Amino acid sequence: MLDLAFFAAVLIDYARTPRPETLDLRRKLPARAGLGQPFTRIVRIDTTRTPRAGGCRVEIDEQFSPALAVVSRAADPLTITSEARTVKNAAPLADDPSGGPDVARLPTSGQLDFPRVYRAALRGVHGVGDLRVRLTGPWSLVQRAGRLRGEKTIQIEPALLSLRKSLKLAASERWRDLGVRTTRRRGGMTEFESLRDHVIGDDVRLVDWKAFAKRGRPIVRQFQEERGQELILVIDCGRRMAATTAEELPRAKGARFGVARGATKLDHALDAALELAAVALQEGDRVGLMAYDSQPRAWIPPARGRAHFGVLRNGVFALEARDHESDLARALKELSTRHRRRALVLILSDVADPLSVERQRTALRAGSRRHRIVFTGLDDPILRAFADRRAAADGALRAASLELLEERRVALRRLAGAGVRALDAVPAEAAAPMIAAWFDERRRL
Repeated sequence: MLDLAFFAAVLIDYARTPRPETLDLRRKLPARAGLGQPFTRIVRIDTTRTPRAGGCRVEIDEQFSPALAVVSRAADPLTITSEARTVKNAAPLADDPSGGPDVARLPTSGQLDFPRVYRAALRGVHGVGDLRVRLTGPWSLVQRAGRLRGEKTIQIEPALLSLRKSLKLAASERWRDLGVRTTRRRGGMTEFESLRDHVIGDDVRLVDWKAFAKRGRPIVRQFQEERGQELILVIDCGRRMAATTAEELPRAKGARFGVARGATKLDHALDAALELAAVALQEGDRVGLMAYDSQPRAWIPPARGRAHFGVLRNGVFALEARDHESDLARALKELSTRHRRRALVLILSDVADPLSVERQRTALRAGSRRHRIVFTGLDDPILRAFADRRAAADGALRAASLELLEERRVALRRLAGAGVRALDAVPAEAAAPMIAAWFDERRRL
C-alpha cells in the first residue's frame, strides 16, 4: 500500500513538473565590458505561461569561455512569490570548475531573474553557450533535465579605468594632478575656442561672468593653442609584452582547459595608449596607431575628432602578444613609408636585453631623423617587488633582481642617448607620464 502511495505521489509530482524546454527563458549579456571588470549576465524565467513550473526548484548550468571567471552566481533556495524578483547572489562553489549552478524555486506566475557575475581575463570576443536546465518537482520526487541551445558573445576591451579622470584633468589643464611638472605655455592662450563648465582648479580669470549669470553655474572660457599636430602611437606586441604584471594568477572557474592570467604589459600598454589618444583627440590633434611584433600587425591612419577614438579602440581590442621577437627597426621603417609627415611618435615597448639593446638603440636613432620619438619602457613590478624584499631567504633572488634592474637603467640611458626621450613607467600607471611627455613634446615639433 505504501509503495502504491509513493508511486502515485511520484506520478503527481511528475505531472506538476514541466519539461525545461517549455519554459519561457531569456538571457541578457552586455555587448561589451572592460578587461578585468565584473559584468552581469541575467537569465530571466517567466512562468506566466507555464504555471505548472511554480514551486519547482530550478538549477541552471551554463557553458562559458575559459577566459571568463565566475565572481558570483544566483543561489536563493527560498520559495518566490508571484512578484518579479531577482535571485540573490552567492559566492561560486570552490570545488566546482563551473562555479556551481544558478539555483532558486520558481514562482507560480511571474518573472524571476538569475544574475551571474563574470570577470574576463583576456581581451577579445568571448561567449556564453548552451544552458543545461534541471527542474525538480514541488515534492522533490522527480527531476527533469533539458538542454537549451544558444550562444551570446561579449566584447572585452581595455578597461580604461582612468580615462574619465584624464580627460577631466586635461580639460582643466591640471597636469600637476597627474603627478608631473607643469610645462609653461609658449605664446600664451591665443584663440577662443568654446565655453565649458568650471572644474575645481581652473583659473578664476577664465570665468565668463556673462555666461555664469545666464546659466546660473560657473562657466569658463577655453582657448586653443597649437592645433593640427600629429601623434602616432606605436605598440609592441612581441613576446616581452606577454609578461604578466600580476604576482598571483587567478584561475578561471569555468575553464575546462587552460587558466586565466593576470593583465599583461600589452594590456596596460593599450590602456595607456588609448587614454593618451582620447586626451590628444580632445585637444584637437590627429592620432594614428601602429602595432607590431616581428612585422606590422595593425595600422590606423591619423585622424582627428572624438569619433576617431572608437576607430582606435575597435582596432586594437583583440590584439594579443605573440611569441615573436619584436623588430622595432622594421616597424619604424614601415611607419616612415606609410606616414611621411613629421609627427610625435610615442612607442610603448619594453627595454631589450643587453645583447639586443644596441639594435633597439640603432632603430630609435634612425627613426628620430624624421619623427620626434618618445620611448616608454614598461617596467616589471614583480622584479621590483623581489628587489625590495629584505628577507634572508630571498637573498639570491633579490641580488639577481637588483642586477636586472641595474641593467635596465643602463639600457634606458643608452636609448636616451639615441636622440629620443626615454620613459621608465610602471605598466599600470603608464598613462600619466605619457600624457605629460606628450604635453611637453607637442610644443617642440
